[in-house]
Amino acid sequence: MGSSAEPSGGSSAEPSGVPPAGIAIYVSEWSVGLPTSMLAGQANFSITNIGAIPHELLVFKSDLAASAYPLDKNGDIIEDGPGITLVSDGENIDPGKTQTRTVDLTQPGTYLFVCNIPGHFKAGMFSALTVTP
Repeated sequence: MGSSAEPSGGSSAEPSGVPPAGIAIYVSEWSVGLPTSMLAGQANFSITNIGAIPHELLVFKSDLAASAYPLDKNGDIIEDGPGITLVSDGENIDPGKTQTRTVDLTQPGTYLFVCNIPGHFKAGMFSALTVTP
């Protein structure tokens, strides 16, 4: 209803729809670009598909290494498999589009950001993020 101007907005010209403290994530064939570590808390992400085909972004919390995640016969992550917890899921993101999402990263540990469209995880489309207290 009213203006949502941020007092510490600075001079950065962020695209509309991006949370004021948004953290940029980029997905493309076959990578997920994001910071390697951050402090625990609620995180606002701006996820942009800079690739040529649709992608998705799932966030899992686990003590398992990415190579130990439960997989189906095709090499895709079993999203409700043992030893992993799905923290965030969203709609597929078409090429050139951006999705904003708030993710609960309040528990310190390792989170895996993954595109789990068939074949994408197997192709190496994931990155780990360490959350510290």
